[in-house]
Amino acid sequence: MRNQFVRPLVRSLLFAAIAGVVASPAMADPGLAERRAITAYEQGAYATLLKDIQTAAGFAVPVEVKWETIALSDQADNYAQDDFWTNIFFVPLKQALATVAADDMGKQAVQAKLKKIVVHYDSATAPVSAYADGVSFKSGVLTLNFTPYTNAGDIEPRAKAIQKVLEAGL
Repeated sequence: MRNQFVRPLVRSLLFAAIAGVVASPAMADPGLAERRAITAYEQGAYATLLKDIQTAAGFAVPVEVKWETIALSDQADNYAQDDFWTNIFFVPLKQALATVAADDMGKQAVQAKLKKIVVHYDSATAPVSAYADGVSFKSGVLTLNFTPYTNAGDIEPRAKAIQKVLEAGL
């Protein structure tokens, strides 16, 4: 029984230690390489993802991405990788919205209450794996705060966390 609690704790601490060593700090003012990589991502993968997110929501919900916070120092070459931003923020968001708005009742609730989505990264508060702690829904604003490039395979847990918080607020 003790291992049932100790193993997840050790795993979380290990991920936190790895994330702390691997993840670079967010930038207040991205340099030229980062700005170029952000623009390339916005015009490429993100443009398609934004359309998918809005289709899943059932309307053109505004999405504000605070690029300067999710852009990590010396990581510009990685922004285009699915495991950096795409699978951390945008795919789980799309999946959660598609699930919540899967029927008319869900679509109506999302359209009536969701006013905006904000995506950012705050290293002091972003969870390593307790994804619900990185999601809030207040005054019509759904906010995502996840650590870029960490636990990229956790698409489903992130999507479920977003779904749960969103449904509770609808």
